[in-house]
Amino acid sequence: MGVIKRQGIKQSIVNYAGVFLAAFSTIFIYSRDQELYGAARFVIDTAFILSPFILLGATSVAIRYFPVFKDEKNGHNGLLSILGLQYLVGGLIVLAILFLFKDTIFDIYEDKPDLYTNQFFKIAILALIIGLFNLLYSYTSNFKRIVIPSIFLNLIKLSLPILILLCYFEYVPFSFLVNGILGTYILALIGISVYLSHLGQLKLHFKFDIVDKPLMKGMSSFAMFSLLSGMGSMLAFRIDSLMVSTLIDFTNNGVYNIALFIGNAIAIPTTAILQIASPIVAEAINKKDIPQVDALYNKSSLNLLIFGVLLFALVMASIIDLFHLMPGDDFDIYSGYYIVMAIGLAKLVDMATSINSQIINYSKYYRFNVVAILLMAVINIILNLVLIPKFQVIGAAMATFLSLTLYNLIKLIFIYLKFSIQPFSAQTLWVLGIGALSFGLAYLIPDMGHPIANLLLKSIVIASIYLTLTLKLEVSEDINEMWQQLLRKMGFE
Repeated sequence: MGVIKRQGIKQSIVNYAGVFLAAFSTIFIYSRDQELYGAARFVIDTAFILSPFILLGATSVAIRYFPVFKDEKNGHNGLLSILGLQYLVGGLIVLAILFLFKDTIFDIYEDKPDLYTNQFFKIAILALIIGLFNLLYSYTSNFKRIVIPSIFLNLIKLSLPILILLCYFEYVPFSFLVNGILGTYILALIGISVYLSHLGQLKLHFKFDIVDKPLMKGMSSFAMFSLLSGMGSMLAFRIDSLMVSTLIDFTNNGVYNIALFIGNAIAIPTTAILQIASPIVAEAINKKDIPQVDALYNKSSLNLLIFGVLLFALVMASIIDLFHLMPGDDFDIYSGYYIVMAIGLAKLVDMATSINSQIINYSKYYRFNVVAILLMAVINIILNLVLIPKFQVIGAAMATFLSLTLYNLIKLIFIYLKFSIQPFSAQTLWVLGIGALSFGLAYLIPDMGHPIANLLLKSIVIASIYLTLTLKLEVSEDINEMWQQLLRKMGFE
């Protein structure tokens, strides 16, 4: 866990800085104009939904086959060039399909204002940029350097609130907001390209001597299934924004995404751990070292759950006070509360099952991951169609919770049947018990008369009880080791 902890901690710091900025923006900026924010999220999320079709599975190929192509002196045998060609083919196909069906797409959104629908082709360009950025981001993770790329990934959290304010105060039109989003991702793409070049790994050449027919067949098959997996993932995790916008309106999409952000904040440590763990899982499975996979599975699950339960308790104890801090009186607090709860629980399940997708995806059973994610996508879409008309935005959150929980349960059972490993232990129950106790005691605290006072007092109580019990009971060796290292650096030992 050495390199995972170091890079994971550094990336978590970057991500938490981004979350702090995004949290401030969500509470004090995005809530000012929920329709405007909902429209902006629609642009970004639609571009992300298109990106798997552009990449054709290239991001997964970049990690799965890097050990095969790895050759520092020979530019890793042209792997990056192969991935680039894959991206170009996918991009041309997506652009052609969008152009052919543009009239049908316009008919679907004919009831939306022209200032939104006129940005259609900019969304396509944004999808191309995001796709290439994600490709280079995945490729860079092979060198166990994810901190600097994470900074570029978080640039949108800095630019979007500025763009929203400029548009809200009518200094710029909505088209400028979309152009600003485009510019942010272009800057991120340039940044990660320069960083990859700085590492000496931006090596493009077209001598594919290592690629024989069996390897090409294996890569093509893996890419196809990865495409289906990526497509299912986007439809499963980002379709809510598109469906809320389509079935209701942009204002409700703004409410949903504000609450969604708060719920998703619980899973911040997941990105760092999974990103750096993926190449290690791929290499261990390639060597058939199942004990190493098992150890990583257990440690990742426990450590992610420790962070997740703490954050869930903090968020749920303070969420109403957070909503009261938002400017204006038009935010739907009732809907926001239950959206945060549903999304938070879904993320806890996802964190508890940790690297289950990676274990399946980088094994010979990777095809099952496609079946599972596509099943989840179908279930999520059906649940959205059923629950959104009945429960409005809360229905979208319910659909996410139900589909994500079922998805992880299916993968959990599959991994146990095929590898005889599972991520849970007695420590798992200790974490849940400590979290419930901490939240319960904080819940008994009377109203202090001001949202900030309530928020601070409850957070201090929960964090103090939770961290003290977790460390004293030595629930996780890794967490205790990190704590001791922190004390030593601060000069307390």
